[in-house]
Amino acid sequence: MNNPLKDPRKNPLKISYEDFWVPVFGRVLSRFSGLIEGEQPNEKQSYRLKDED
Repeated sequence: MNNPLKDPRKNPLKISYEDFWVPVFGRVLSRFSGLIEGEQPNEKQSYRLKDED
């Protein structure tokens, strides 16, 4: 029996995590990274978890 959650089209939690939560929370966290680390980051953040060809 195949696990239906391994199919990315049938796993809404994984889609919402990768496409909504990571970019939104990552941008919020990057606003505060200067306060947390003491200096602003030198590179722009990517917020991508999966490889898109």
